Amino acid sequence: MILVPKEHYSLIKNKLEDAPTFVFSVLDSTIEGTVYANCADYESLLIQTDSGLYYITGHTIDELLIQKLVKFFEASVNQAKRFTLFSGNSSWDQAIEKCLNKHVGKIQRYAYSFDAMKYKSRRRIDNCEYDVAKIDPLDIQHCLEFDKKYYDEYWDSTDNFIQNGIGFCVKDRGKIISECVSIFKSSKYAEIDIVTDLNYRGKGLAGIVAEQFIDYCLAETIQPRWDCDVDNSASINLGSKLGFTNARKYSIYFKNSKNVQR
Repeated sequence: MILVPKEHYSLIKNKLEDAPTFVFSVLDSTIEGTVYANCADYESLLIQTDSGLYYITGHTIDELLIQKLVKFFEASVNQAKRFTLFSGNSSWDQAIEKCLNKHVGKIQRYAYSFDAMKYKSRRRIDNCEYDVAKIDPLDIQHCLEFDKKYYDEYWDSTDNFIQNGIGFCVKDRGKIISECVSIFKSSKYAEIDIVTDLNYRGKGLAGIVAEQFIDYCLAETIQPRWDCDVDNSASINLGSKLGFTNARKYSIYFKNSKNVQR
């Protein structure tokens, strides 16, 4: 197993046909992370963020990478830190479940492709009784959910998000009632995260703020991405209306609650 130097990250990007957006964020050095490989040809990879996200992939199930992954998991338990593991394919699913056994839970999620033609041909929400604006540092202080803690976890800092991320919000007389931000972003991709005030749901606000986000992405030649849990019917339906198609299922693993965080 080897540690991949940052000057080789562009080679890794070219080798990856598909991967979670946070992986490309690491490879673009938008967020902090580390990349391990099974050999100099980078056939199999283990990518880690400082916040406790992991992605393991490749055509070869490498035992040294699995051992490294187990050490990361054990450290996360001992240090009471986050451990969220994205699997590259079903073969890695089997390897993960074999080595971590009952210590982890599993979630199935969908990753969608974006159909720009479908999005552009949809009926837009032209009339909105509320104000729509880009998110600024003051908005973060009065947000619904995407607060400083959120950006510290996923973006390393609020300043990094303000400088490199994407965010829009809907306001009712100055009060934020819906938000759409890039939970992860790279030079090529931006993954969407949305929340709407419970008292304002059913008004189409998530679609309105998502349109602003997607329009911005298209203007900047960035591909918007939509992922959600397989049982999240509301997210699935909204994503479909916004041009996200061809769902691909993948697995996420996390620490079971019985793993006492010491």
